[in-house]
Amino acid sequence: MKIHILAATALVGIAGVAHAQNNANSSAQTGPQIDAVDAMIEGNRITNITVEINRPGYLVIHNDGVGAPPASLGHIALTQGRTGNISIEADGPLDPASNLTLMLHYETNDNQTYDFGPGSTDVDTPVMNGDAAVVVPVKPAM
Repeated sequence: MKIHILAATALVGIAGVAHAQNNANSSAQTGPQIDAVDAMIEGNRITNITVEINRPGYLVIHNDGVGAPPASLGHIALTQGRTGNISIEADGPLDPASNLTLMLHYETNDNQTYDFGPGSTDVDTPVMNGDAAVVVPVKPAM
C-alpha cells in the first residue's frame, strides 16, 4: 500500500511539473506576435499573415539592408487583438531575395498615422517582447 501511495504522489508531482511547463510555454507565446509561416510575396504585397497585438498599432514591412537602418516599405493599421488573413501592400515591388521582415509598432501619439522613421524614432515605436522587437523574416515560398 505504501508503494502505491508513493508512486501516486510521484505521478502527481510529475504531472504538476508538466502542467506548469505547458502553462509557461503557452504564456510565452501570448502577447504581441506575428505569424508569417504561410506568408507569400506577390508583387508589391505580402499576404497570409496573422498578428496579435495588445493595443492599436501597425504591421510594417522593413527591408533590413546590410549596414543601413531598416527601411519602411509599407504598413497597415491594426486594432487591438488577433487579426488573420492580413495582406499588406508595399510602396513598390518587393524583392523576395532581399532581407524583408515584418515588425509590429504601437500607435503612440494617437494621430492614427504611422510616423516612425528617420528623425522621428520616438513615436509609433516598435513593439518589444522583453529586450527584442517583435519582428519576423519573410521567407519566399520554395
